Amino acid sequence: MTSSSQWRLALGLMLLAAILLPRPAMAAPVAASDPVFGVATASTDSEGDMTPTGNGRFTIDDRTYVGKSLGRSVAGVAAACFTGDMRSVEEWALESSRMSGTHESAVTIRSERGVLTLRLRGQMEQLTASGSWQIVRSTGECATLDGVGRYTATYSSVRTGPNLRLTFDGETQD
Repeated sequence: MTSSSQWRLALGLMLLAAILLPRPAMAAPVAASDPVFGVATASTDSEGDMTPTGNGRFTIDDRTYVGKSLGRSVAGVAAACFTGDMRSVEEWALESSRMSGTHESAVTIRSERGVLTLRLRGQMEQLTASGSWQIVRSTGECATLDGVGRYTATYSSVRTGPNLRLTFDGETQD
């Protein structure tokens, strides 16, 4: 028997075994993911606490923004859960000369269907931040949502009107 006929025989036996042998129980199918994207605007509700940490560095803890979020998605549940009243509690660790450092916040979106809490983590540069978001808590009709993605945030020092604009995109699973 030549080596090519041996390969054909082996391949045929593997295909026959794959067809005839019992299959192990399959795991539940993986939930389909749906894209989600949106934008939120908010105004400063509390300046938080600024603490110098030395060498031109400081932290700002518990700065709070309050506003509205508007989400869009292929699936209606995700879009509805990302749309509603928004509250963001921020923590920054910055270097004053360049106004750069790390950014972390908990963003709570209260929709008609439930509550989502997103954790945002990223880098801050001047008056912008960017990084990743993840759903860390959800309730009501939104309780089955899980998701991750990317965000960008821009801040301004205006005292009237919104001074935070948050954009996000990613995927959710129901």
